Amino acid sequence: MGCVTDKEETDLKRFIVPFAILLSVTWAVGALDLASYRAVSTAAITESELREHVDYLASDRLEGRGPGTEGSLATRQYIASLFRDFGLRPLGDGGTFVQEFSFLGRVRLGSKNTLKVTRSDGSSCVLETGSDFLPLALSSTGSVSGPIVFVGYGISAPESNYDDYRGINVKGKVVLALRGTPAEDPSLNPAASFPNKIRAARDKGAVALILVSGPLSRWEDKPAPLWAEPMMAESGLVAVTARRKVAEFLLNIRDAQERIDQTRRPFSFPLEGATAHIEVDLVREMITDGNVIGYIEGSDPLLKKEFVVIGAHFDHLGARTNEEGQLEIYNGADDNASGTSGLLELAQYFAAQPVKPKRSLIFAAFGAEERGLVGSLHFVRNPPIPLSQIVAMVNLDMIGRLRENRLFVLGVNSSPDWPALVKETLSSFDVQDSPGVFGASDHFAFFMQKIPVLFFFTGMHENYHRPSDDPETLNYGGMEKIIRAAARLVTTIANLPRRPQFNPEAKAVERPMPGARVSVGIVPDYTTGDQGVKLLGVRPGSPAEKAGLKAGDIIIQVGAKPVKNIYDFTALLGELEPGKPVDFIVVREGKKVTLSVTPEPVRRRSPEQS
Repeated sequence: MGCVTDKEETDLKRFIVPFAILLSVTWAVGALDLASYRAVSTAAITESELREHVDYLASDRLEGRGPGTEGSLATRQYIASLFRDFGLRPLGDGGTFVQEFSFLGRVRLGSKNTLKVTRSDGSSCVLETGSDFLPLALSSTGSVSGPIVFVGYGISAPESNYDDYRGINVKGKVVLALRGTPAEDPSLNPAASFPNKIRAARDKGAVALILVSGPLSRWEDKPAPLWAEPMMAESGLVAVTARRKVAEFLLNIRDAQERIDQTRRPFSFPLEGATAHIEVDLVREMITDGNVIGYIEGSDPLLKKEFVVIGAHFDHLGARTNEEGQLEIYNGADDNASGTSGLLELAQYFAAQPVKPKRSLIFAAFGAEERGLVGSLHFVRNPPIPLSQIVAMVNLDMIGRLRENRLFVLGVNSSPDWPALVKETLSSFDVQDSPGVFGASDHFAFFMQKIPVLFFFTGMHENYHRPSDDPETLNYGGMEKIIRAAARLVTTIANLPRRPQFNPEAKAVERPMPGARVSVGIVPDYTTGDQGVKLLGVRPGSPAEKAGLKAGDIIIQVGAKPVKNIYDFTALLGELEPGKPVDFIVVREGKKVTLSVTPEPVRRRSPEQS
């Protein structure tokens, strides 16, 4: 169907209805059904109790425990209710178990979103918000107008001998591009992501980007859902996805796509006399969520002033509308209902012991881990007790898939006291270690504060971050074995005659960024919406540390290219050369500072560590 000149009646049902369903659900503490759990509740660590917790936490009822949702609130109430029943003391805000925090984490449509294109003959096509087009979450908010240039797939990948922008001037223009890659070429996938197509258009001088699904593409002819991105900073470019009819109104898009796909050669050209007017109005909102924190006082008059933290994040990815317009719930049974269930069993077990460990124990269920360790970073930045009194942190994340008795215990190098202790208390497992501290979970916030950490993890799997991560996929017998071992480990740490020492030479293994050839050793802070990339810290001994970068710096430029967000930075890592110095411009305490960084080659790791 072609474009029409008159504005059609707005039809947002397919976009709004799934989210209206989410908003229609109400929760209350009194409505929590704990009866089935209490029917099997004992002080012992049992497979049946672990299963009961997972069945609730990973149920459709909680709709994926997305931060700031009713499902997350119900999860916090469930955990706090059990902490109270077990006899833990609250360590949250105002004498409660909950420590609240807020972060920039939601994007919604404002009231002024417009897409109108006009041909040389004066006829216009006006598209409807929601049904015909949607802004991308990384789009800048603003209004732009300009002539239109068709840029094929909108890919700039000279290193792969393909560049849709070669020989074409798009400065001050609106660029129209196809989603995906020529003939579904997987070698160009890194350059074909939304962030990289936005970056290419912006860096070439375009003022806006319109992306459509071509008639030969696998993408359905509809706007991409407005999903929130891990880092919410604007990209510096107005960017939307739209129905194919906007392209069909302006050119023979089928012929153009066939030509590119068959030749694998760019076919970009100005659309003579065609113009576009685009308004994007996105509202970036703060999300309120929280950690659930309780503690058990130690038995030693002196050592009880020191604390061992046992942590697990309870959040997951929530519910999302997929490319087919279907609402999918990401229940996160392994990630991380499994760790949260283990945390609850450990809290109940230690609370019931007639003789408590010598040191006090803090049980922390962290929120918004999936959004960049938000909850655990809030904990260490706003500690309920002085951080100097925390002697160790044990983290449980994805412990539900024990296979061949293989248990990953990461962070062993964070303390010289850990190797012997781990060997002694976990001898019943085939323990796999890591040469560094895997940074993508809550223990990393504590490691950055020079607190020794240990991270229990049973490895990656095909259901990771997919709707198929459901309760029936877990190994509950394996979970019981792990939590019983964790109880022994925590007891041993809590009873050590002296506090475990932090290893100042410990290095956090940097997760290689997709497409990156080099590493510089930064630790991004995903909790901020600042323009640029703010640093949580830098890896000891890394190029970043050697160059003088430090926590709090905001990277705004690498070489001659701007850095608006983490996606820009990731893409630039694919362009830098190992051993070749490059200037980083950072904002430090309100002033620009230029530092020369010499990148090092990426150190690849096994799939279990990435």
